[in-house]
Order: sequence, then C-alpha cells, then structure tokens
Amino acid sequence: MSITIKLFASLREALGEAELQLEVGALPPEEVVDGAINVAAIKSVLSARGTNWSDAINQPNLVHALNHKVVYLDALVRDGDELALFPPMTGG
Repeated sequence: MSITIKLFASLREALGEAELQLEVGALPPEEVVDGAINVAAIKSVLSARGTNWSDAINQPNLVHALNHKVVYLDALVRDGDELALFPPMTGG
C-alpha cells in the first residue's frame, strides 16, 4: 500500500522534496487499522525522519488536504490516496 505525499511552499523548500511515496507496510502495524492510517500517524512517521522534518511537519496551523479536500488529523488515508501538506496561507 502506497500513499503519495505532496509538500508545498515553505515545506517543500525546508525539506527539499515536493513529493514522496510512503509505503504503509513500513509503518508500525498498530498505526494501520483496516488498511487505513490517519493523518496524525502519517505526520508522526514523517516527523521521525529528523529534526528538520519534525519542525516543518508539526508547525501550527498546517493545512492537510486528502485527495484535494481539506481534512482534520483524524481523517483516514488509504492505499492510492494523496495527502498534501500546506503551510498556513494568507492572501491579499
């Protein structure tokens, strides 16, 4: 099972990646329930990649979009889904 994770704006710049694949088989089994994992668990796994990942992924007000719809941390992500992470945005 694979999930596409897209990083935008300052996240992409800070982490040096625009897109990555996360294999659910590599996740702790207790995090996967009925073939799905929630956004919070994915952020935890990404945070474990190092301090720069943890700082970027856990900044306040990060926007999470699952298959192009904004979701909360409890949203379930399944095989083939796309999770996009955006820093807070302002407009003018």
